[in-house]
Amino acid sequence: MRKKFLTIRVITLLSFLLAPIFAGNVPEAKPFLNKVYRTAKISDSYHFLLLDGKRYYYVNTNKSKTLTPTEIKSPNILELLKEKQSWGQAFASSGKYIEKNGNIFTEKYLDRIKVISPKKIKYLNKIFILQ
Repeated sequence: MRKKFLTIRVITLLSFLLAPIFAGNVPEAKPFLNKVYRTAKISDSYHFLLLDGKRYYYVNTNKSKTLTPTEIKSPNILELLKEKQSWGQAFASSGKYIEKNGNIFTEKYLDRIKVISPKKIKYLNKIFILQ
């Protein structure tokens, strides 16, 4: 009886020791493309993020609560926001992103765009939720 108990303990110990060796990467969720993600209100402004093919569009503004994909992709997004509301501020940036080993990074600054779920993304330490 003692020999069986010892054998079971050794097998259990080995299984715990060998488990991390065989553990692989869990594939991350894929984000929705051409959909607008938005943060909750942070210091009287909203942050928007859109992923489109191999480009990303990022807007920080207190002039609007909602934006459409066409508005965010527009080269004159700041002028569109001025028409929505004359006071306030807005900042926009865009660029290419790259996918490497299942992770997404901005090409210029190598900032990580972490896809938590298809409806939730983390970028620049902010949580974006699908609008």
